[in-house]
Amino acid sequence: MKLIGLFVFAVATTALFSFNSGKETPSVKHQTGYTLDKETSTLGWKGGKSAAYFHTGVVKFSEGKAAMEHGALMSGEFNVDLNTIAVTDALPKEKQDGLAKHLKNEDFFNVAKFASAKVTIGAYKDGKLPTTINVMGVDIKQDIPVTVTTTDKGATITGKFDVDFTAAKIPGCQKQEGDKESISPVFSFDLNLVLKAQK
Repeated sequence: MKLIGLFVFAVATTALFSFNSGKETPSVKHQTGYTLDKETSTLGWKGGKSAAYFHTGVVKFSEGKAAMEHGALMSGEFNVDLNTIAVTDALPKEKQDGLAKHLKNEDFFNVAKFASAKVTIGAYKDGKLPTTINVMGVDIKQDIPVTVTTTDKGATITGKFDVDFTAAKIPGCQKQEGDKESISPVFSFDLNLVLKAQK
């Protein structure tokens, strides 16, 4: 009887093991963290009254991070330092500096109160990033067309796109009584965001 009992126990154990080993192992999400390379990342801007009358410049990122899952961009957060707004028009240096100062004061982005713009991104899909830009305390939501390229060492997010800041009610973009034209709240951007994979 003891031998029969041991035999039955062995068969049952083997069957249970075989049953469990046949189950699918839940997939484990593999996420990789990336940090902003602020020294090589660039953000160019263009804004003005019309296609014929505009100014160009650059502004810098101060910090940022992103998460990839199996090589796909899933999320990220970045800060744009509005104190770094600079003008690149073919103007004398003093006029470039004067215009940059004008963009930073209360007439436009009021940098003394709103020193940075926070950019939050979601999962990259169909060539676009769902993006929320918090500028002057107002969220601007827009799907932005970009190209995402990844390597073992890092990633880049590049693209040219327009952002409509109407909801932020930028003072300098508000049409005043008697004005024939005003500065458009739609700004164009040229993005080259460089990310480094965390070790």
